[in-house]
Amino acid sequence: MEFTESLNADVEKYDPAQHQNDIVLKSTVEENIETNADNEILRTHGKIRKMYFAAFSALLMAMSMGITIGYIAPAIYDMKNRIDSPFKPSDDDITWMGSALPIGSMPGGLLAGPMGDKIGRKKTLLLNVIPFLVGYLLIFFAENVGTVIAGRLLYGYACGVVAVVVPMYCVEISTSEVRGLLGSSLQGFVAIGSLLTVIIGFYVTWEYLSLFGAGVTTIGLICFFFQPESPRWIIAQGDMEKAIKVMRNLHGNHVDAEEECAKINDDLKSHPKGLLTLQECKHPTVYKPALIATVLMFFHQFSGSNAIVFYSSSIFEASKEFLNPKYSTMILGAVQVVSSLSSSFIVDKSGRKVLLFMSGTLITLSLTILGLYYYISGTNTEFQIHYEWIPLVTLIVFIVAFAFGLSSIPYLLTSEIMPLRARATMSGLVIFANSVFAFIVTKTFSELEDLVHSYGTFWFYASITLASCFFVVLVVPETKGKNLEDIANYFNKTKRTNSDSSINVLTK
Repeated sequence: MEFTESLNADVEKYDPAQHQNDIVLKSTVEENIETNADNEILRTHGKIRKMYFAAFSALLMAMSMGITIGYIAPAIYDMKNRIDSPFKPSDDDITWMGSALPIGSMPGGLLAGPMGDKIGRKKTLLLNVIPFLVGYLLIFFAENVGTVIAGRLLYGYACGVVAVVVPMYCVEISTSEVRGLLGSSLQGFVAIGSLLTVIIGFYVTWEYLSLFGAGVTTIGLICFFFQPESPRWIIAQGDMEKAIKVMRNLHGNHVDAEEECAKINDDLKSHPKGLLTLQECKHPTVYKPALIATVLMFFHQFSGSNAIVFYSSSIFEASKEFLNPKYSTMILGAVQVVSSLSSSFIVDKSGRKVLLFMSGTLITLSLTILGLYYYISGTNTEFQIHYEWIPLVTLIVFIVAFAFGLSSIPYLLTSEIMPLRARATMSGLVIFANSVFAFIVTKTFSELEDLVHSYGTFWFYASITLASCFFVVLVVPETKGKNLEDIANYFNKTKRTNSDSSINVLTK
């Protein structure tokens, strides 16, 4: 029942006081129709909220990954400066603690895809909580460097799994309108976890900081335990009825569950099962994009990003009179969060090549200036004191430039330029190569500093990043607005007679 105006009421002369008792009763049928419609809208919004909560629960695993990445900077600072720390790590110990994470992520990244296909995305992520928690607990009870390294190897494996399966799950449970947003949210939540670790890490000991990571992982386990499996994986197992039910539960009437599940089923049927053959790997639509993606991952890591994040506290020691290293590291973490969350809104509006070129240019400039600061400071104490703000400012520029280009676009391009048939196999190998590059950079950072000093190290990374600018201009294709067939033909353009085979590799 509602209050309404009479259809013949004169709006201009309407006096609420005179008409306060004018009530028009709606029929029971009309009232029920409107009530049911309102309730259906509320139910649909409720279902959509379930989708977001399911994605958020999975992304809590990405936050745990961020905690493991951000852990090393405050932990090393506490180990070296706290009097009652159980041990004091050497410079070589520090490099192994930092590089243990990418070592562990190598098998995690390779095994994540097959595990996700075999036992499901949900079970893979739930089981992945075990190496996370065991790794954190090993570090909490650690009495020596070896135990810390073992813990980081374990949750490094878990990070490799998260990097592959979490985006996969988020994409497969989302509607088309927010698929890109949820699928690219991994880096943002990783940055949030890293920032929280840096903030908390400078107020608690390194032992209890590991418990914070265990706590976040446990919350993620509890939240994600009650979420559904990916509808796509359920359909792959042949249970269409259950998939439709799950999709309705996640999306309500926002999408036609039967139609969406039918599309997924047709898509799955169009792709043959089995491993990629050697003959397919030799095709230019497969090996060319794989090589480009691998080289981009090389530039992604050899910009020095991981080493700078891991050893940011040590870098800021040179300017500690200007600002306490812990506050500088916090500022850097906050910039990383904002930049990572903002980058997903920029990448779809700008060309990939433009962003990669601008990113490489700004990173080269920032690292060159940072190296110049350390070079002059070595012989000029007055210059060092007067310009102590340079490390913080240049690293802020570095983080922003990295976030908008070399951080996320190599991953995006890997999925865009790789044909569907080869995507799982080749993407796994590219991620594995990325982990190898990350290990090399992290492990050799201190040794490189000893060999060519801090300024030489930053100039070394700057020179490689400068080379990435030429590679982007001369080799990397622009994929914005192009479909998969156009991209495949780009890589197959030198063999026009084999254009049909490129489409076969692409779609079969």
